[in-house]
Amino acid sequence: MEKDEIKNLAGKTKIIDIPTKELFDVLSRKVLFEARWGFTRGNLSEDEYKSIIDNKAVPALESLIAQEKQKPLIECQAVYGFFACKSEGNKITVFDSNNKEIVFDFPRQEKEPHLCIADFIRQPFEKEEAPLLAGELSANRLTEGAYDSKAVISCIPFFVVTLGSKIIEAEKRLFEDNSYYNYHLLHGLGAELADCGAVCVHKIISDILYKNQSDSKPKGKRYSFGYPSCPELSYQKKLFDLLEPSKIGLSLTQNYQMVPELSVSGFILFNDKACYFIP
Repeated sequence: MEKDEIKNLAGKTKIIDIPTKELFDVLSRKVLFEARWGFTRGNLSEDEYKSIIDNKAVPALESLIAQEKQKPLIECQAVYGFFACKSEGNKITVFDSNNKEIVFDFPRQEKEPHLCIADFIRQPFEKEEAPLLAGELSANRLTEGAYDSKAVISCIPFFVVTLGSKIIEAEKRLFEDNSYYNYHLLHGLGAELADCGAVCVHKIISDILYKNQSDSKPKGKRYSFGYPSCPELSYQKKLFDLLEPSKIGLSLTQNYQMVPELSVSGFILFNDKACYFIP
């Protein structure tokens, strides 16, 4: 990216619509059938399991796709933004659009290699690729003296994506009508498509930062609050303060659960050493 393009990203958010077709394009049928719908092989032979997939799982998916085309339930929207940040110890301090500090404190592994999410904040690109994301961008966003020489200055993208409320209302109707199997199928598909929405947003963000990347797979690792390496679910409130996803109809409950339910939020770290781990 050009320097001016990158500088203009800092502290700003963008709302996008994600076409339903793009969600289905990245859908893993294996994950949907096995993890979401429960069509596992168990002690079945290969032929027996294939018969169940071909005669039950695939027709169920095709039926839901046909229903979606006839009467759309999915209204996928996302909001994302890039924010200057600094890392020191176990903490990442993010600077919002008004230069206000928002601190995220992450657990560190007690055993080797003693990893912590904050370790993955560093200069994420080679100088010729995106120099402003590694320090110059932050220098433009932060007031003089806002960080010391021990802090690593970088930039972090946050995002939230939702399938909207129509599909939730359809699920509720199925459940109230005692159509539990169809409810299970629709809810499982919705949960997986919400994750597909996160994949799509990840790809969009990666493409913005790496315009000339030849690999179709997005760079970086995607993290969400509530998982082992970043377990503090209350940080959802801080993410909402940064992105203001109420603009796309999202809110948080007192327990920091997102409404509508079929939504995914998180952040992405563009560091070759970033990985998933359990503290």
